Amino acid sequence: MSRSLPVPSKISQPFWDSCKAERMQLQRCDDCGTYAYYPVYVCPECASRALTWTKVSGAGTIHTFTVAARSSFDIAGPLVVALVELDEGAMMVSNIITNAPESVHIGMPVRVRYEKASDDITLPLFEPS
Repeated sequence: MSRSLPVPSKISQPFWDSCKAERMQLQRCDDCGTYAYYPVYVCPECASRALTWTKVSGAGTIHTFTVAARSSFDIAGPLVVALVELDEGAMMVSNIITNAPESVHIGMPVRVRYEKASDDITLPLFEPS
């Protein structure tokens, strides 16, 4: 089975467009500075509606993770799924691309790596930095 791909919505389309351009952007609250992921209409911290799409570094740290020894996806080796805390503070779930899943650990620094999954979708994955 191949990987399931997201279907962008009106609110998430700018995120997917930024990933396709390999310059990930997240919404940043103009009032309190909080970065939001997944795209929202209201800041999760202060409830402001003043949100601006802002380029992020793509650097982060593994907050927690799990390793699936087998996957129904068409990938080689174990599947590492992690909650990554970006340097800007937002948290996102993604995969860690590594040939050594046993070396993955909480607190590990990672950086974004883009994978073109279709003509419309480029996925933000992470690798050890």
